[in-house]
Amino acid sequence: MSTRVLYGNFKSRPPFPRLRAVTSAVEVDFAALDPDVWGCDAVRTCSVCDGPVDGEFRQVWISSLVATDVLPLLVNACSAACVAALPQPYPGYLPTPHTGGPNIVQPAAGR
Repeated sequence: MSTRVLYGNFKSRPPFPRLRAVTSAVEVDFAALDPDVWGCDAVRTCSVCDGPVDGEFRQVWISSLVATDVLPLLVNACSAACVAALPQPYPGYLPTPHTGGPNIVQPAAGR
């Protein structure tokens, strides 16, 4: 894997795709999502508590250390409480979970 092209990479800071803050089951079928839009083909359980996702879900980005690399992770959370329970993002990256998009100001490139 090349970390140079990852969203939020510390050298070039490519932008994170914009996510919806909250999506309800009235808007989309959680079992039949378009991966090009949602990053997955279904959301059944919460990425944080592993509980069922019913009624609505929240998608956020978080930058986290995985082995020796900092990776952008897409979180599918069942509630605002689960988003709040996420660990602190890795130092030098966006300091909170976020929904991406062009208005997100990332720390300066490079370290």
